[in-house]
Amino acid sequence: MHSMNRTGILRTAILASTLLAAFAAPALAQSAPQPPTLTVFADGSATAAPDIAIVTLGVVSESATAKDALTANATDMNAVIAAITGAGIATKDIATSGLSVNPVYSDPSKDPNGQSRVTGYRVQNQVTVKIRDLAKSGPLLDQVVSAGANRVTGIDFDIDKATSLRDAAMKAAITEARRRAELMAEAAGVKLGEIQSIQTSDSGGGVPIFRAQMAMKADAATPVMGGEQQITANATIVYRIEPLKK
Repeated sequence: MHSMNRTGILRTAILASTLLAAFAAPALAQSAPQPPTLTVFADGSATAAPDIAIVTLGVVSESATAKDALTANATDMNAVIAAITGAGIATKDIATSGLSVNPVYSDPSKDPNGQSRVTGYRVQNQVTVKIRDLAKSGPLLDQVVSAGANRVTGIDFDIDKATSLRDAAMKAAITEARRRAELMAEAAGVKLGEIQSIQTSDSGGGVPIFRAQMAMKADAATPVMGGEQQITANATIVYRIEPLKK
C-alpha cells in the first residue's frame, strides 16, 4: 500500500516537472538578446547679463528700552521705505525679510562680579528689494543710506525671464552629447542607431560669474556691477548601436 502511494507521488512529481518545462521553454525562446547601446553624458551652458538686482538692507537701532528701540527703528525704517518707493520701486518688489528685538548685555569682563546685565535693546528690521532697472542700484543704495539704512547684508543678481537661457543651455548639452556619441561610434567602428532615452536637467538658477563691487563714495554714486549669469545643463542620451555595413 505504501509502495503504491510512493509510486503515485513519483508519477505526479514527474508530470509536474514536465509541465513546468513545457511552459518554461516558450518563455526562454522569447527572451531575445538586448541590442547593444552607447550611453553619453555632456554639459552645456549659456550666459547672459542679469537684468534684476536683489538687495537686502535695513536699519539697526538701540535704546534703553525695547519700546524706544522699536519706535526709533520704525521711524528710520519708514524713511528708508519712502526712499525706496520714491526711487520708483513698486511695493510688490519690497518684502520684509527679517525683524528681531534682542537685549543688549554688558561685557562681563568689566563687571567686578564677572556678570553681565541688560543695558538696552537692539531692534533689527530688514527688507529685500528687487530692482528691475540695474542702473538704479547704485543711486538707490546711496539714497537709502542717506535716509537711515545702516545695514546692507547682500546684493544678488538674476535674470527675470531665464527660460530662454535654460533652453539654450539644454540645447548645447544635447548637441554636445550627440557630438561625443558620433565621435565614440566612429572610433569604435559602429553606427549610431535610434535614441533609446534622454535625461536632462539644469542648474535651476543663474550661477554668478562675477564679484559685485560696492564702494561708498561721497562724490559719486555707489558703483554696482552685475557681470554675467551662467546657467548650466546636462544631458544623458542612450543610443542603440549597429555594426557598420560592409
